[in-house]
Amino acid sequence: MKKVKAFGIIVMILLLLAGAAAVYYVLLPARTFDVPSVSLEGQEAMPFSGSWHTRLLRQPAWLADRIPITKETAANQTGVSYQRLGGLDMKKLQLQVPEDADRCTFELIRPFETVNPVEAEGDLADWQSFEFTRNGDYSLTVYLHYDEDESYDAADFQYNFDFTIDVQPKVSFSTDRALQGDIIRVTADMGFETESPEIETDLGQCAFIPMGDNCYEAYVPVAYNQSAAAKDIVVHAGEKDVTGHVVIVPASFEVEYFDMPQETIDSTMNVPGAAEDYKQKLGVLAEERYTVWEKLWDGQFIQPVEGTITSSFGLYRFINGSTTASRHQGIDIAVAEGTPVPASNRGQVVFADFVIMTGNTVVIEHGAGLKTIYMHLSELDCEAGDMVEKGDIIGLVGSTGYSTGPHLHFEVRIGGASVSPWPLIEGTSTIYGNE
Repeated sequence: MKKVKAFGIIVMILLLLAGAAAVYYVLLPARTFDVPSVSLEGQEAMPFSGSWHTRLLRQPAWLADRIPITKETAANQTGVSYQRLGGLDMKKLQLQVPEDADRCTFELIRPFETVNPVEAEGDLADWQSFEFTRNGDYSLTVYLHYDEDESYDAADFQYNFDFTIDVQPKVSFSTDRALQGDIIRVTADMGFETESPEIETDLGQCAFIPMGDNCYEAYVPVAYNQSAAAKDIVVHAGEKDVTGHVVIVPASFEVEYFDMPQETIDSTMNVPGAAEDYKQKLGVLAEERYTVWEKLWDGQFIQPVEGTITSSFGLYRFINGSTTASRHQGIDIAVAEGTPVPASNRGQVVFADFVIMTGNTVVIEHGAGLKTIYMHLSELDCEAGDMVEKGDIIGLVGSTGYSTGPHLHFEVRIGGASVSPWPLIEGTSTIYGNE
């Protein structure tokens, strides 16, 4: 009898313990937060399906602040199985998910592919580094997972998007109004096109250079003597032609009157063959063999030497009482003879030699036909073919050639067109883009 009584007591204790455990189990809170949303390119979507992995007896209705989502209620909330985004013209899409999610994975498919429809899959880091490489229709499924812990249940949610990637070449022009002496920057993002863009204009020689990520840039010169008029720049980008209309605005140029010693004229300009010598050495610099079709310069150009600007860019120069003006294609900087002359920027020396009219002359190609020219040097410290960095000494200031005293003639050309050096030196030139 005592054994039966003791057994009954043990059973009662076990039942009480089990009841207490059940009550404790029921009282543990389940995950009952607001249904999380996911955004793709700013378009928010609620889950198509989702569920908490709630164990038996968990989460009685009288204890809940919010009813946990189930697969059925999720579908009813969204009303559609896919969030439709329409056409998107970008290679990367921004996906935003709740920060408290323990895990995010995705699967991207091309729904009309019969072979290997999966385009990409992985976790959030994989998506952030993913870039589309072709146009077409896509479906994206995003999965969020919340881990179970001592206080909360596990949860899973699924989000569906469909959209069309339609990336076409984009062409932009830095301006639609340009001063004489300016440079117009033309940018072409070729999207998924495999062919390089081409450019046509009668403003001057130019061509596109690669700038990475299938993007290209071209630099159109507006010469100091370019007539003020409306001009077209036509870009052929794949099957698409884009025309930029640019109005050339007259710049304000100074006028200079001075006397040049006749002996200087006779020993330079009047020397038999001087004009042909200039033409053969400096008049040919726009040719393909003197051009590098890639960017060589690095950052902002520097003024080679500091001194007084004695002749400005583009000025009208009347010499020895002449009634016909010549034009000055660069700037003259008066400085002591023998002053070291550094390269204005990184580039390749394409000419370093004596020219009857300009004396010892150096020409540096910086890429895309953009050149700096240094004239009247007393000494050359570089050779054609040398690669020079910004600040490397290429020669010494002198007064050789058509010159009345020590100074540096500094000039900037694109192809055969002379442009103002000041925007390059001051950092305002359009060639810098987003550097």
